[in-house]
Amino acid sequence: MLLPLTLSCESISCPLNNTVESVYGFYAADYAADGTLNTGTAISIGDTLTVTLLGLDSVILNRLIGASSMKLPVSYYEDTDVVELAFTDTLLQTASDTVWIHKRNHHHWDDPSCPVHMWHDVLDVRSTHYLIDTVLVTNPTINYDGLENFQIYFRVD
Repeated sequence: MLLPLTLSCESISCPLNNTVESVYGFYAADYAADGTLNTGTAISIGDTLTVTLLGLDSVILNRLIGASSMKLPVSYYEDTDVVELAFTDTLLQTASDTVWIHKRNHHHWDDPSCPVHMWHDVLDVRSTHYLIDTVLVTNPTINYDGLENFQIYFRVD
């Protein structure tokens, strides 16, 4: 009688949290007397925020209120992601800004037995300036570590 031979598998070192997202923090633009931006004054948005990925015409975040940050997906192969942020106030007036994120995409493997992920290196960011004063890149590597990649400074005037 032959018994089946069972071999134990080696432990797999694939991360459980492996969703690649860009992380945006919201801040109030505040300038020193010499004109330099004072960084780090976090705020929560009071208006309703809807986020659309232009080119895909997909609403990816709908009716966000009271948040101080947001996480957004990143395109795998496009060199530039175009993100529209539309803010609607209590009087139903809407103002929007557009953010362009120019990036380099590259494959990342944690282990040969794990699936491949697409990571991104931010090369440049620019925006319109209706409500946004400045967008800073705080961590140019977009991966699944959950660190803030962008600081969006809103005008306070």
